[in-house]
Amino acid sequence: MKTKIITIVILTFCFISFAQSQNYWVKSDQLAKGKEIFSNKVEVINFNVYQLDLQNFNKALNGAPMRGENSNGKQLIISFPNTDGHFVKYNVVEAPVMHPDLAAKYPGIKSYAGQGIDDPSKSIRFSVSYQRGLSGMVFDGDNGTNFIDPYSTDLTEYMVYAKSDMIRTSAQDFECTTDESINSSIEKGKSINTTNDSKLRKYRLALCCDAEYGNLFIGTATTDAQKIANILAQMNIAMTRVNGVYEKDLAITMEIIPNNDLIIYFGSTTADPWSGEYNTKTAQVIDAAIGVANYDIGHNFNTDGGGNAGCIGCVCLSSSQSGTHKGRGMTGMSSPTGDAFYIDYVAHEMGHQFGGYHTMNTCSRSGSGTTEVEPTSGSTIMGYAGICSYNIQAHSDDYFAYVNIRDISARVQTGTCSTCAQIIPITNLPPTANAGLDYTIPKSTAFVLTGVGTDPDGDPLTYTWEQNDAAQAPASTAPVSTWAVGPLFRSIKGTASPLRYFPKMTSIVMNNLTPAYEVVPSVGRTLNFSLVVRDNKIGGGQTANDLMKVTVDGTSGPFIVTDPTTPISWAGGTIDTVKWNVAGTDVAPVNCSNVDILLSHDGGYTYPDTIIANTPNDGIQAITVPNVPFSTCRVMVKGSNNIFFDISNTNFTITPDVSGINEFEGNNFSIFPNPTNGIFVIQLNSICSKAEIEVFNAIGQIVYSKKIHNSDRQELNLNQIENGIYSIRITTSNSSVTKKVIIQK
Repeated sequence: MKTKIITIVILTFCFISFAQSQNYWVKSDQLAKGKEIFSNKVEVINFNVYQLDLQNFNKALNGAPMRGENSNGKQLIISFPNTDGHFVKYNVVEAPVMHPDLAAKYPGIKSYAGQGIDDPSKSIRFSVSYQRGLSGMVFDGDNGTNFIDPYSTDLTEYMVYAKSDMIRTSAQDFECTTDESINSSIEKGKSINTTNDSKLRKYRLALCCDAEYGNLFIGTATTDAQKIANILAQMNIAMTRVNGVYEKDLAITMEIIPNNDLIIYFGSTTADPWSGEYNTKTAQVIDAAIGVANYDIGHNFNTDGGGNAGCIGCVCLSSSQSGTHKGRGMTGMSSPTGDAFYIDYVAHEMGHQFGGYHTMNTCSRSGSGTTEVEPTSGSTIMGYAGICSYNIQAHSDDYFAYVNIRDISARVQTGTCSTCAQIIPITNLPPTANAGLDYTIPKSTAFVLTGVGTDPDGDPLTYTWEQNDAAQAPASTAPVSTWAVGPLFRSIKGTASPLRYFPKMTSIVMNNLTPAYEVVPSVGRTLNFSLVVRDNKIGGGQTANDLMKVTVDGTSGPFIVTDPTTPISWAGGTIDTVKWNVAGTDVAPVNCSNVDILLSHDGGYTYPDTIIANTPNDGIQAITVPNVPFSTCRVMVKGSNNIFFDISNTNFTITPDVSGINEFEGNNFSIFPNPTNGIFVIQLNSICSKAEIEVFNAIGQIVYSKKIHNSDRQELNLNQIENGIYSIRITTSNSSVTKKVIIQK
């Protein structure tokens, strides 16, 4: 019995040790002093450098459970640095990009995935090899996407940077020449429009390269086997990042085939099969070396610049090598490394192969007629970010627009790309999405959309609101408010908030309702919106979506707050007036008979207090000024049970009424200290057998209550509530007394 107990204790200790977070990083104050800098380093504006104990890091990774297999409760928790200088813990699993047979031939090339421990909305996808060190992509929740890439050639120092700090260079000029008329018959009328069937789809990827690409990455290798390993390590980096996005948005993963080393070229640039034409030749090369039945999707990496998927939605298809064939994809760039190559271009071209169309509504390339939903060059993967004459931003954000999720999901679940995937059931259940009701609003007026999402697994969700009015732009410019067709609002990467203001609140606070790429319409028109809810799981994300419509009435509006409009001072506790232009919103078709009036304390960015709700929409309302000491107040007047609103256009002050507030001894109780930091004592004049203490904020809401028995003294801790003036009421069976207290921390 003693032996068994000791064994259990030892095993428990070992398991706990294995599950503890391990950190192999140290921030470096000097940039690789005396070391050679990595030649393929991404150019960025800002970055931090960290030293990595790569040897012990790799030893720890040897114990990572395999994704999808029974881990018997084991966890490998490793910390990674973020752009804020902090370390974030992830539960890491091995998530191979290469087939096991190929991995056995090149055992030093690995791929992993991790889900945040303290914040499960964060995840990481990273690759490790002795040739290229560590390269990682971090989905950092609301903080966007960050990267970890080698900085020094000895692979001991790494740069940590944000995607937003990447510099676009002339070497990244690109054009997708995919002919969107060459498709496998677009899946129209499909009811499937989301990744929601709890299945991970694995496709066999034949990934070839020309000699120019291969020569960039052979390094100092002397044997052909070593050169192939070095090139394959770089391909592993690329597909680790691409899979990270496809797994999250589409529950699709691609696995490099067992004999992929047969189609990797290097050495003489005139001896490889390509001489200017890639699509048909790539299909021919792969079919000849691999066999047409032995892969599901084929792609070529090169350095010529540009991309062409060969056709739309042709994964699984094996017809003409010059037509709808699975092996015709290619992506090229003179410097084919970094997120500009992996996400902006490779993920884009493979998106075509899986059935995705262009989403931008300008530039020389159009979509399917139902997908041109992004203004100008767009910002999602299937757009043209940074490539056109009018650009929202320099690089693509790493997610697919709703219209692409819709079309690709239809292809891979029941369409042309559904016949060859290996279906892997996953335990992750899909979330739900509710975009709310349809509304009619006045022209030239801000509005807010609020969705609802739930997840049966309790996963943290992100919400993406997108306008879905497909049309070529009336002119090759950024949207203007008079456009009656096409998108006026850009897509913005999802956040943990189900709410989105149109335009963003930072613009509204600056009294600008027509900032670039977020323009409220000044004419009557229809705005169609989608809400995409993601659970962002690393083993195969699930999504949900819902659609809603906003009808802009061209005869009513703009709805405008007209008072207060200057930096005035209101006296707390007094009566003052809020005014606004009704502008026809109280009658058909808007039919908004009541409004809500809300108060902001932070200069107009948030509105935590409702001054009055459901008051008549008649343009004027007397209100009792909240007795709160704030110098950056604004009011919002919003349609009750509607989405349109306006805010006062400058900050104003509320000066509280402090009469009767001192360190007093009142009728039946005293409060000390007063003012207080939130912790104070209520001293009753006599023992009370039964009473209730209630604390009210300036607008009459109860923020604290407590019943007392046989006591004459109570200590209250209210340091969790905001600064302000509060009323304290003590009620007994035959009396009630109210006093005021100032909380000032």
